[in-house]
Amino acid sequence: MSVIRLAVLTLALTACNDQPARTVGPTVPPPPQSGVAAFISVDRLDAKPGDTVRVRVEVQVGTQQNFKLGSYTGRLHFSPTALQFQEENKISDGLRVSNPANAPKGEIRFAGASPTGFTTLVLYDGSFTVKSSDYTSGLTLVMEELSAAASLANLRPSLKVNPQIFLSRTANQ
Repeated sequence: MSVIRLAVLTLALTACNDQPARTVGPTVPPPPQSGVAAFISVDRLDAKPGDTVRVRVEVQVGTQQNFKLGSYTGRLHFSPTALQFQEENKISDGLRVSNPANAPKGEIRFAGASPTGFTTLVLYDGSFTVKSSDYTSGLTLVMEELSAAASLANLRPSLKVNPQIFLSRTANQ
């Protein structure tokens, strides 16, 4: 097989991959026009072993939407060889809970509800000790439920989870 054919085949196979490439970006994504976008953000992309980082799960409601987020459940996955859970950082908006029982295995479950809708769209905020400088490579997000306030409409079908890790908007707070 010639080098050109091999290159074309490689490009074609890459283009067929439905999963976007996992990258780390410096800023949060722009809000979507419609639906809901969820993503993970961190306060330090350059953290070294021994440093503490804040890891957040955030959502953005589409700019053409007229609803507020009313409830959610999800799971934050991370490599326990790269991050060690320290504590949850309190968010004072609605009822929010998390379950770090599986943190030693690399999973934190989180949920929240607000009948009038959340004003803070950070769904989870936790502090972790960095054990490996490539700690972001193991961060993934699974959103299991997402509903609108008032109407209780299921937002899961219009949800897009961004695989990129972003620098938190509140990194300097």
